[in-house]
Amino acid sequence: MKVSIHSLHWNNTNELAEMHKEVTKHLDVPVHYHNLNGVPHGLFCDEVMRQVDSDVIGFMDIDCVPTNKEIVERCIRWAIDNNSFIGLAQSSNHIKPAIHVSAACTFYFITKECYQYLGSPSFLETARSDVSQEISHIADEKGKTYRSIYPLYYDKEPAEGKWRLNNYGYFGIGTYYPGGIYNLFQGRYAENVELFSKRCKQIIDGNFTTDGMISCTEF
Repeated sequence: MKVSIHSLHWNNTNELAEMHKEVTKHLDVPVHYHNLNGVPHGLFCDEVMRQVDSDVIGFMDIDCVPTNKEIVERCIRWAIDNNSFIGLAQSSNHIKPAIHVSAACTFYFITKECYQYLGSPSFLETARSDVSQEISHIADEKGKTYRSIYPLYYDKEPAEGKWRLNNYGYFGIGTYYPGGIYNLFQGRYAENVELFSKRCKQIIDGNFTTDGMISCTEF
């Protein structure tokens, strides 16, 4: 099956993009990088789904990296075996009542056949959905099984406080997911860029660790 992975970055995230490229090159994970300044994330995903001729299409946010190659292969295999989609568990805290957990396109793989079965829906935000969340809503309504990968640890709380993941727990800046996925969040802040740089260097040097991180399910 033909697989392609895509990542969007704006000019204000070029520093993150360079680090991202270093990690994926080191891990031998081929990613198509798109510097499309100002293009909304959801619109970018829509255009990739419309234009790219692949059986499986993947998305990686520019501040979300695998810590090993195997997790990428496992996610692709899961999408193929289940003819579905898999992504990071996320709850849109700004869309009340913030109880729907979706598979977010921060680190995401979907088969073209599944996407078409769901009606080729837009990844754009709606009244009930953040970017890509509508795909999960429609899958829920159609009874289509998909996979959300729930987080294990995070580095620190964002300034506004840790984010709730419905009844599961919390996530925050520098969240780590099972198998080896690291999502920074809020990469627009200099202190977080510094953290991302540190984590990317650890991945490349082979000494990434979750020691000292905060448990997502601690209460």
